[in-house]
Amino acid sequence: SRARKPRVLCPGSGLGRLPFEFARLGYAAQGNEFSYHMILGSHLIYNRTDQIGCYTIFPYILSTVNRRGRSDNLRPVRIPDTCPCLGLTRESEVSMAAGEFVAVYEDQLQEWDAVVTAFFLDTAKNPLLYIRTIASILRPGGVWSNLGPLLYHYADVEDEISVELSWEELRPFVCKYFDIKEEETREANYTMNEGALMRTVFRSLFFTAIRNSNPVTGKSNPVY
Repeated sequence: SRARKPRVLCPGSGLGRLPFEFARLGYAAQGNEFSYHMILGSHLIYNRTDQIGCYTIFPYILSTVNRRGRSDNLRPVRIPDTCPCLGLTRESEVSMAAGEFVAVYEDQLQEWDAVVTAFFLDTAKNPLLYIRTIASILRPGGVWSNLGPLLYHYADVEDEISVELSWEELRPFVCKYFDIKEEETREANYTMNEGALMRTVFRSLFFTAIRNSNPVTGKSNPVY
């Protein structure tokens, strides 16, 4: 029988690029997304697209500030730059799960070999709850790789809980369940119009960590 492929989970996967790339590398990948709009977009790319560059969008059309040329905001972008139906084979394993991360995965104890988070950790109302959940669903020896800032999406939302901890405060909690093997700051552009006079660049936290054998303890009150 075929050997089981390592299972990689990509929470907050948006349009599904990360799980696609891991499936293309031979992993059994699953994306998880809460936003209905993102889920619709990923459905379009995965299930309704059969060639590269078949759609034309105008992502900057409403951005009239910081233009060098008067038509810079009218620049078209052809998508996708790669096509799942062309990049994956019959042996590829990729899936998407809709719903809030903790609610979907909290009972899948030690079922995953790796969790890959990109611009995800700060989408939590309480990041400690995310860290506990990631530690719970990873098997001992499993890998967690993270890239992203700590913007905290709910920080300025009225009547919403938002626990906004620094990396200095979060790191000891991560180290309770993980052994960090790599850690550095990496610059990451965000929704960038190449011709604009301004761009957003995050000095993002990058780390790769291995799940240790410490059992997950404590409990965070639900915030979703």
